[in-house]
Amino acid sequence: MHVSDALVEYVLRLAEATRSQPAFALGLSPRGSLALLAAARAWALLAGRDYAIPEDVQAVLPSVAGHRLRDQADPSGHGGGALVQWLQREVPAL
Repeated sequence: MHVSDALVEYVLRLAEATRSQPAFALGLSPRGSLALLAAARAWALLAGRDYAIPEDVQAVLPSVAGHRLRDQADPSGHGGGALVQWLQREVPAL
């Protein structure tokens, strides 16, 4: 399964955004970043491709990262969905 350097950089930018933005109480860990990349690869495989694209990352981001993220304003852990939407909107794919 091929993953371009640009796609890996996109996943790293997503993780960095979760660690640098004040809205995030807990960001995406290195293990979470690896899980995101692995899930994107699996999504691409299910789509019949031998390479992953940014749309694969975005498709699996809510499932992989939603429960890992904590909103600074809602430390109970229920704000992950809004944070994922923010990531998809604000972090450019490539």
